[in-house]
Amino acid sequence: MSLYHPPLLLKSFRDINSKTEINEAINGLTLDYFYTGKREGNSDNITLNVVTVVMDWQENLFIRESEYSGQKDNWKNVIKNQLTKHLQDIGVEDGYVKSETRYFEVSQNKYNSSSEYESKLLDLIAKVKRAE
Repeated sequence: MSLYHPPLLLKSFRDINSKTEINEAINGLTLDYFYTGKREGNSDNITLNVVTVVMDWQENLFIRESEYSGQKDNWKNVIKNQLTKHLQDIGVEDGYVKSETRYFEVSQNKYNSSSEYESKLLDLIAKVKRAE
């Protein structure tokens, strides 16, 4: 792989959660995500910012904000993998993760401009802070 065509790699992430883990995920989860991105200079490399949101049946929010950098070729898989890893990290059982993500499709209609992305993220963070 050329240095000029690096894969889309995780640069940073942070979690903002109402609780540390989900209890009884089998009672129901709501999954969502949104993203924004931009080209880096004149190259085919991009910066991709992704937020995945998991809400449990008790309306506890689990938010993961991540930044990726590299070639855009694999961007849909990166978002799906982030959601899968997010679910695993908050304690959702592997079988349930597989069933929730089996037919999960990443769509271009979840793209937001930078200002919309920031606004949505800040709204979600405010909801978590109010719940504390």
